[in-house]
Amino acid sequence: MQNQKKNLVVPMFKVHTTLDKKATAEKGRPIYKDLEVVEIRMAANRQTVGVFPAHDVWRWVDGQEGREAQTYAMRFEEQYKRFKSNTAQAMSGTPLEELPFLTQAKRYELKALNIYTAETLAALDGKPLSNLGMGGRDLKNQAQAYLDKAAGSADVVKLAAENDELRRRLEQLESAQTSNEPAPDISQSPFATWEAEDIKTWVKEMGQPLLRGNPNHATLVAYADKINSDLAKAKAQEAA
Repeated sequence: MQNQKKNLVVPMFKVHTTLDKKATAEKGRPIYKDLEVVEIRMAANRQTVGVFPAHDVWRWVDGQEGREAQTYAMRFEEQYKRFKSNTAQAMSGTPLEELPFLTQAKRYELKALNIYTAETLAALDGKPLSNLGMGGRDLKNQAQAYLDKAAGSADVVKLAAENDELRRRLEQLESAQTSNEPAPDISQSPFATWEAEDIKTWVKEMGQPLLRGNPNHATLVAYADKINSDLAKAKAQEAA
């Protein structure tokens, strides 16, 4: 839910030139100053626009040395960096140009409503979604389906990379098995007392490839330990 709300916020940094009244009075002539500001708009909302000095405090956060100020430039750090380097302040996410179900005209319409990414379109709900008019719900659902499919593809790529790494380790284990290298120490392994067939069954249940050939018991135990360790790390990352 928090990420969805974040996707609906559209910040844009600019320089506002304003009259410096104090300096004007002192110099007796008009003196202007440039002020960095951020315009904050909400997706699918033409009316609500907040304008804040870029370096004003947005909120206070707990830091190592007590309460620390977090400015708007810090809140939208990536956009502010782009602003300072004179590059386009692209919104974070997948550009609308990547969505094949949108016509160019529809992309222009969405951008006019401060909707620049697939993530923002998928996050719309309530009044902002109704502002899209007829067919808005279908566009939202198609954007979400696109993101879900992309996430699934990413998982497939990640799994393929992990399998490649496993195959590489398999080859190392099999090579060690046929060389003069000492057998791995399996005395502390939870699989040390398992029968070879039980280890193979467990490996298949974990969705991992079996070792090729006829590996000895020590090699099977070392392989199961590696799989078990990788699964534990993945679970810890998901919980973090």
